[in-house]
Amino acid sequence: MSARIVAIQYLRAIAALMVLVSHALLYPLTVEDITYGRLGWLGVILFFVISGFIMVSVTEGGRFDGRGFMQRRILRVVPLYWAFTFVAALMAFVAPQLFKTTVFNGEQLALSLAFIPFYNAASQGLHPLYKLGWTLNYEMFFYACFALLAVFTARGRVMGLTIAYIGLALIGLFLAPQAAIPHFYTSFLPLAFVAGCWIGLGHLEGRLADIPLPVMVLVGATGLFGLYEGFGWNRGVVEDASAFVGLLAFAASTVLLAVRYEARLPRFRWLEHLGNASYSIYLVHIFAVALMAGIGLKLIGRSFPGIVPVVTLLAIGTGIWLGLLLYRYVERPLMRRLNRKKP
Repeated sequence: MSARIVAIQYLRAIAALMVLVSHALLYPLTVEDITYGRLGWLGVILFFVISGFIMVSVTEGGRFDGRGFMQRRILRVVPLYWAFTFVAALMAFVAPQLFKTTVFNGEQLALSLAFIPFYNAASQGLHPLYKLGWTLNYEMFFYACFALLAVFTARGRVMGLTIAYIGLALIGLFLAPQAAIPHFYTSFLPLAFVAGCWIGLGHLEGRLADIPLPVMVLVGATGLFGLYEGFGWNRGVVEDASAFVGLLAFAASTVLLAVRYEARLPRFRWLEHLGNASYSIYLVHIFAVALMAGIGLKLIGRSFPGIVPVVTLLAIGTGIWLGLLLYRYVERPLMRRLNRKKP
């Protein structure tokens, strides 16, 4: 992008915090809470919309080098994810009591590193060994699809992705494949990338500034209704298709409004910094939750008055702190070094 959009960094921070808070709230529970689970799910959906927006914006209007694009995305995503996957595997091997849904398995480790979806009996879902990596499986799939469309214009890429992802979602809806790989990639979740791509295209073509105020008010109202529907629709499943529609409407409208009125937003350097560190916060926070909540509850006991909210707040604070440390001392220096070595 020709200029950094600070509002996008704000939203990246908010998305990461949603996931962190969701896991901190869920960890002490013996059964999953729909509301807490959907808070984290909304964070992921917001991440996907932002990703679609950014990819369209940074590749601009014409053709681009698909191979170079994939190299950059791999350098951005893979090193840290692999490192955390190995750490999770090692910890699950030597201290399995720290984890609720992570069990060491050599075959699953190999599949996780290759971004190949599989059914994980420990988590009872299509999750890699490091459970958080399921979102990165979708991200890498999106990047690969985007790179394959590098020969088209921006509008052609967005149209192609829209047709492809809607087609995959319809296959999932009507044929409901059960095997792990087709089941994973015929989900409705990648449609969040599509929503972000269309917002990115509008930004790229300069159309967002022309949207009249009444339409933007309608967009905001639609987003708020979507938020209400997304959290209010309850059929006992966190990742419900009907709830997804509402949460996607909120995420997409939030991104659209933030980009449209970015110049009017106040500047919060701390929130922008959290946005810069959002990937690190996302990757490391589950360790903070496991250590603070898991060890705290076991050492003190759940029956101690007020212990659950205390360890939850400590887990959230520690997750943010560790994420900022990881970004400053590992992610940022690593990215600088890897970018210097790029051919």
